[in-house]
Amino acid sequence: MAANNIHTSACVSPKAELEGVTVGPHAVIEDGVQVGSGTVIGAGAILRAGTALGPDNRIGEHAVLGGLPQDLGFKPATPSGVRIGARNTIREMVTINRATRENGFTEVGD
Repeated sequence: MAANNIHTSACVSPKAELEGVTVGPHAVIEDGVQVGSGTVIGAGAILRAGTALGPDNRIGEHAVLGGLPQDLGFKPATPSGVRIGARNTIREMVTINRATRENGFTEVGD
């Protein structure tokens, strides 16, 4: 099992699944988030519940993954999420919202 490198100011839920991940300062990782090995999460990035990332991704500073969709009719209790494949670069300030459909996923491949 590879060790994580988590900055002391990051807020990482004990219910998140990380192995061999680097997490920058002031990043937030919520319950149930899954992050693959070799992934680097930049300063201030937010990974909301229902987000899953494959290995070797680069998440830029202040990116937000898994937030509420920009759909005025969306009900926040709707179960949905975000799935990101392997070896992607998500640049700084990018937002990838969760799906609007029940049990749906916003997906980015490898």
